[in-house]
Amino acid sequence: MNIGKKTLLLVVALVLIVLVGALATFNFVLPENFRKIGQTPMPTIGSTLIATLDAIATPTALVLTTPLPVRGVPVTSASAITSPPLSMDGINTHTQIYGTDADPNMITLGPKVGGHPGWPAYPTKISMEFELVHATPILAPLDMVFVGFSDTSADYRIQDGLKQSPYNDLKLCFESTSPDWPGMIVVVYHLLSSPLLPGQKIDYSRGEWLSVVQTQGHVFYSFDDYVITEKGNASSYNALIGYMVKRGELIGFAGSVGSHSMAAFCFKVADPSENPTVQKGNHYLHWVQPGSFFYWKSYSSSASFPSGVLAYPFESDGYQIPDEQHDVNFKYIPSK
Repeated sequence: MNIGKKTLLLVVALVLIVLVGALATFNFVLPENFRKIGQTPMPTIGSTLIATLDAIATPTALVLTTPLPVRGVPVTSASAITSPPLSMDGINTHTQIYGTDADPNMITLGPKVGGHPGWPAYPTKISMEFELVHATPILAPLDMVFVGFSDTSADYRIQDGLKQSPYNDLKLCFESTSPDWPGMIVVVYHLLSSPLLPGQKIDYSRGEWLSVVQTQGHVFYSFDDYVITEKGNASSYNALIGYMVKRGELIGFAGSVGSHSMAAFCFKVADPSENPTVQKGNHYLHWVQPGSFFYWKSYSSSASFPSGVLAYPFESDGYQIPDEQHDVNFKYIPSK
């Protein structure tokens, strides 16, 4: 039996009305990796589909009024899971400073091993150390915002029957503000001090490691991330939470664990796949192997950085920060 054009259009319209009504009762929320950390959630899939069906039901052209957000590593950003930069000039020129890699079992995105596969990492290690002299200025590898810190520095730590003294264990957490790395988390620890903590006092008289713990803000650990209002006497540090640092700016000073001085860097990258190791926090952020996932280049005010390439977090190839910023007690002022 032939169905007239008007009858067919009426049937289609009735079906669309039923679908729109059903969708209006659901809230298909985007996965956590589709949200900017600390900002309002993006529109739901349900609202986007309803807008699309509304457009279909009208004689106007089909328009997605609320495009779905794109998260993860942009294809234009050089990395181990995209492609190298177009030119390798000046790239990866200081690999001799790379230390022990992260535990491969903690890496859920990109290469499992880095520059020193023969150097075993302790279980759950999420960082690669840059082997630097004690109190070396540590610089921002990209534009980012300071989101939290933890300080468990102590006079000593007993490990495997050996005493490590001092035990510098200041940890800083940042979120990338660079479009090359949207939502990426940068964690730096084993620091001596930081200009982002105006109230911090370098103190070696705290006894054994973990006897005093100071924590505030959004802090990232091996399996968890969460926001802590304050633990210990963290407010006395006057932490500049929300402070923006540019690539190449000072963020801290390398600390020491016994005779070993370093700055340990960790990176958690956003990806649409779920991280199975996360127990609490954002399941769509993945620890990566710093030495093999990223491409690195020395910073200078005139240097051209290909998309996605990070700046070495130390002075190199002639670049120097202002003399006053070499003082481990240097602090930023809160007005920035």
